Amino acid sequence: MTFSIPDDLAPELYPLAWLVGTWRGYGILTYGQTVPEQAVAQEMTFDHDGGPYLRQTTTIWTLDATRSSDLGFDTPGLEGFARIAPARIWSTETAYWRPVGQDEPDGEGGSPGGPGAASADRPDGAGTDGPGSGGARPRTAPLTRLELVSADPAGHVAVWEGWIRGPRAQIGTQAVGRTRTAVPLTQMNRMFGLVGGDLMWTQDMAAFGETELKTYASGRLGRVQGPDAAGIAVPAGTAAAEASAGPAASADAPGTPDARAAGAGTDRRAQS
Repeated sequence: MTFSIPDDLAPELYPLAWLVGTWRGYGILTYGQTVPEQAVAQEMTFDHDGGPYLRQTTTIWTLDATRSSDLGFDTPGLEGFARIAPARIWSTETAYWRPVGQDEPDGEGGSPGGPGAASADRPDGAGTDGPGSGGARPRTAPLTRLELVSADPAGHVAVWEGWIRGPRAQIGTQAVGRTRTAVPLTQMNRMFGLVGGDLMWTQDMAAFGETELKTYASGRLGRVQGPDAAGIAVPAGTAAAEASAGPAASADAPGTPDARAAGAGTDRRAQS
């Protein structure tokens, strides 16, 4: 799926341009006995205000199992989202992504615009060694270093570092803070990749007294086009739209507020 780079996107964000937009889909949550494995609906929005950073907002919903279809992970993200019915918000999070420099691939240094340099008009920095090179290998995109900050309503804030190269990014926490009553959470790692036009992502974390990283979340999301991309509205006429218009179901809700607080936030209603 093609996309257009916003005219007012800061040049520093070109390596991140493929993320910009709203993505919706489905995924899995699981964390040992604390969070039983369950399917969820997901939405991620990456937007900007012209500054050299992206804002990411993430929302995850539990599902009404009586109105949702079983999905295989080969189901495209948007198709999967249309076949499930969100029941209640599990978590929300806001993060800011800031590129802080680039590293040229080994052996591919050079002056700007020369062989091995990233292409200024390609969001992933990809290119070739120049016209007339007769099948020269594509240049590898430089690695862009990232710094992030994130916060969620469950009482967690985090500082992250990582990198993005072409359609792949990896980030990990350098520090995690929490409020006095928040669930213990000490470390998180996330990976993002563009696969077949869909945004795939995973998260590992150490929480609830665990000291080793364990799988917590994964998802497959498709890019939303047109007016449906605004806000967190769901496409009209889908099972998800009908569920969001009706009362929230609780049959599949997790058993404790502490479980909902894991990772990226909590069900707002659990805070009252």
